[in-house]
Amino acid sequence: MTTQSRISDAEMRVLEKLWSLGTETAIAELTVALREDGEIWTHQTVATFLKRLNAKGVVSYTKKGKSLYYFPKLSKEAFYAKAADHFVKQTFQGSLTGFLSAFSSTKPLSNEEIQALKDWLDEIAPSQ
Repeated sequence: MTTQSRISDAEMRVLEKLWSLGTETAIAELTVALREDGEIWTHQTVATFLKRLNAKGVVSYTKKGKSLYYFPKLSKEAFYAKAADHFVKQTFQGSLTGFLSAFSSTKPLSNEEIQALKDWLDEIAPSQ
């Protein structure tokens, strides 16, 4: 995934569906799966979004016969970790503390959230 590529909401829905299916998927199958969520998707629309996601380096495909089978290049967790890292670097000059300060200034943290953050910090901090 290129860090400069913005993924649209519709592209994100296609990517989320690919993750949920968990296997290489043909455009026709993906279109049917997306329609099951109650939205109207055409084969051409899904194909266009997949081509865009491929150009952005987020998905790839294999060719089987005449059909292309698409799959995500990153796991969902790896994708979101990379996106979060890019956001913090771009917006907060790489400062996680700056991000957390900005986030918590708009909404006070509950005691449970504070404890969860303390537990997370203890988990990731090197042993003393």
